[in-house]
Amino acid sequence: MNKKLSIISIIGKPNVGKSTLFNKLINKKISITSKKKNTTQKSLIGIKNKKNKQFIYIDNPGWNNINIIKYLKNIIKYIKLNLLNNNINLFIIIIEKQLNFNEIKIIKFIKKIKIPLLILINKIDKLKNKSLLLNIIQQIKNFKINNIIPTNLKKKKYLNIINKTINKFLINKNHLFKKNILTNKTDKYIIKEILREKIFRLMGDEIPYNLKFKINNLYKKNNILYIEFYLITFKKQYIKILIGKNGNKINKIIYLSKKSIKKYFNYKYIPKLIIKIKYIKKLK
Repeated sequence: MNKKLSIISIIGKPNVGKSTLFNKLINKKISITSKKKNTTQKSLIGIKNKKNKQFIYIDNPGWNNINIIKYLKNIIKYIKLNLLNNNINLFIIIIEKQLNFNEIKIIKFIKKIKIPLLILINKIDKLKNKSLLLNIIQQIKNFKINNIIPTNLKKKKYLNIINKTINKFLINKNHLFKKNILTNKTDKYIIKEILREKIFRLMGDEIPYNLKFKINNLYKKNNILYIEFYLITFKKQYIKILIGKNGNKINKIIYLSKKSIKKYFNYKYIPKLIIKIKYIKKLK
């Protein structure tokens, strides 16, 4: 069979559902998710193989107070640097409620550089007035875009239609990754992201953004995965909050992290996790 390939870049404003879609399409939890903005901080590549087809998905950070065209050019540059100078075959933009100024600007630019575009209208269950959905669809169609799918990504609503649409943008080309590879990131990176996700989900709005995350030691021995993780804070008052009453908060972080790490490695390894909290005075 001829090998087929497609490179798909997922973009959108912060907290719109990019990482949720990324994980659903790959059918594996690789990109972390939370309700907090800017959870995804770096672009992440995920690979899905199906018979002779290879789909390469890129989960990108949301734009936030930056030059929107520069944001898009940086994504294109990242893909060329990390995927052997290949081009994007499809952009997926996720929106909700209405098209904002930045989304319109991005659509116009993508149309100009002639890359196919699929627009997903996410969280449609939150639209009480369904005529608003029709208005959004018409607004998008005014830009001569026909690939529009209303959805609720958390509930996998219309995921089969999304997959069928993505299939249309496969090209005849050799695969870039071996079949057993899920992402371009190391195990160390994925484990650090899992720990970061639990902290983002369990802590208040301010704390996660004032922490640094570091894996000091990671090795496998006799089916046990030993992880020594440093949680670095620049504010002393956060130490008690991170530990919690009788250690309940830090113990919950450890419990949930171990559960997700076991799932990621398909229970091949039993994680032994030690978290150390360090206070470092931030230099001015």
